[in-house]
Formats: sequence, C-alpha cells, structure tokens
Amino acid sequence: MRRYVLLATAAAPLLAVTAAVSVPGCGEEFENICAFLDDSNSCYHEFRAETSNHCWPSGESSPSGTFASRGTLDVCFLAGGGQIVFDPPLDIAAFPPTNVAFKRLDSQAAECGAVTLSGEFSYAVTVQVPCTPEDIEAGAAECADAGTDSSSKIGRTITLATPEGRDILDVSCADGTSHHFNRVDIQECADRGQDKLQPRAVLEASPGNQPPPDADPTAPETVETYGGFIKLSIHYPQSGATQEVEEEGKKLKQVSRAPEVIEYFNCRIPPPAPICANGQKDGLETDVDCGGTLCDKRCGDGQSCAVDKDCAGMPCVLDSTGFLKCQAPDGNNASATTGGGAGAGGSGGAGGE
Repeated sequence: MRRYVLLATAAAPLLAVTAAVSVPGCGEEFENICAFLDDSNSCYHEFRAETSNHCWPSGESSPSGTFASRGTLDVCFLAGGGQIVFDPPLDIAAFPPTNVAFKRLDSQAAECGAVTLSGEFSYAVTVQVPCTPEDIEAGAAECADAGTDSSSKIGRTITLATPEGRDILDVSCADGTSHHFNRVDIQECADRGQDKLQPRAVLEASPGNQPPPDADPTAPETVETYGGFIKLSIHYPQSGATQEVEEEGKKLKQVSRAPEVIEYFNCRIPPPAPICANGQKDGLETDVDCGGTLCDKRCGDGQSCAVDKDCAGMPCVLDSTGFLKCQAPDGNNASATTGGGAGAGGSGGAGGE
C-alpha cells in the first residue's frame, strides 16, 4: 500500500501560570497530499479511471431531467432515460439544501451508482462496475454468479470526509485503504491555482420564483424562467497538473490542467403556481386567490374584502364579528357599514312593511 508521508511537527505548548494548554491535532501524522494527487496510480485516480465509463461517463452531457411535482421532490425523471432517486426526498421549504443522498437508476431500473453528500469536502461516491476475475477470486458476494451471468456487478466506493471546523481530509478508497491529509498542505503543491487541485463537490440549487398572475404554469417559457433547479458536480483534479514557470527571475509552480468536472445530475423543479391560482392568500389578495388589484377573480359571498370591487357583484360590508366580508343580497351577516367607505347603509336589523 502506498503511503505519502508528511510529518506535521507539534507546536510548543503554551505555558500558563497554572496549566499547560495543548493544541488538539498537533503531532498528527499526515501524508503528503501533493504526492497523492500527482500520482496517477493513487487509489483516487484509479477509482475515476475504473469507473469513468460506468453510470457517469467522462465527457457525457449532464444527466438532466425534471421532477413531476414541486410538492414531492423524490424522483427526477431523466430526459435520456432512467431516474435520480432522492432518499430522503428534498424539501423545497429548506432550499438550498446542504446535504443530499441519491441513487441513479438506468433505463432498465437497475441501480448503477449512488452518492451521499454532507459538505463540499465530505461525500461518498459509489459506482457499479462489472466483476473482475480478482473480485471473483476474492469471493465477493456480488460476484458469486459472475461465471454464469456476465451482467454481475460490484460497487466501487470512494469516500472523502472533512471533520467540521477542520482542514483535515480523510480518503477511504475502494480497495479498503485509507489516507489522512491536511488540506492546508495543498498550498505546497503550487504557487498558483491550488483551488484546481482540491477534490470537492459543488451543490447548486434554487427553489425558483413565483410567476405573474397571467402566466401559464405549464408553458415551457414559464418553466424555464420561473422554475427551480438542483445540480451536483464533483471536481476530480488530474495527476501531473502542475508545471514550473519562471517569472521575474523566480521559479514558480502553477496548475496547468483544470480538474475533470463530472455533473451527476441537473434536475428542473416546476415553478410555484402563480399568485391568484396557488390556493393561498398572498400578494395583494383579500382572500384566497381573489380580490385585490392583481387577481381577475372577484371574491364570493363570505370571503374577505377591503372594498366593494373586491367582491363579485355584491357589497363589502362589516359582518357581525367586525370583519369586512363580501355579502350576497340575501345574506344576513351585514352591519350598516360598507367597505366602500360610506358610513351609511341599510340597517341589518328588522325592517319591512
């Protein structure tokens, strides 16, 4: 097993009058992250090379699709066939999310890969690949039928983890080996472009915006303009990415090769229903989806109003509880005050001949 050794020296303890204070993590043995990322045979690069033609192939356009419903964000149906299945489902009220877990199903409903993500530098990627003779010889359970079934596959997983509040990077490889790095040491790899050497996940998301009242929520232009999205890509730095350059008599190391960026999904979210058609009292509405200056629909008998024109051919009056309501001509809940601003009106008491 390759080890990329770099020993982090402990800082001298700070002495106080009554006690010594130690710094957690000092004295940890870190491997050389520069050597690890530069080695084309490291388990990190081997994982990407072995899995690059399965589930999320190199150079493939982003697996794009659409959720069927804004209210249930559990399955994204891919345009090219297959699905991205989120478990647990995404919560539109909690956008943008900080963590996701999903699996990708192919057009035959077979799982070909999965990802769990809890942060930019903390995630695990699993890809299903065909069983190799080595897997069969090792007695892998998934490959028990590989001799008679050429479609037998085994999962390869690589995990990156960064403890909260620390610059540690722990890598667990598909072959069972593990590595311990200090991400700060990546500045030793190059004087410029260190960010290109950072393995990381980028999760982007937006819940979308509410369309205007007259918008057709199913029209392609409405979905494109007002719909939301969620998208995940992972940056795989390439080996041999640094080169030496000379500038003003000084030799500098700079990153010359951009990372390989793999998009794992890009899913559209249907836009919210327009004001006046979303089953809620919002905007300038006086009641649910009616009244106000934006909605064409006028409010009916018993619904809230502010002035007479909020109502559908009936006055806006104070009811017996002191609230302005639309009242049909035969209603019996009116007081003497209308919502039109006039102080006089027919008595709501006994009358007649």
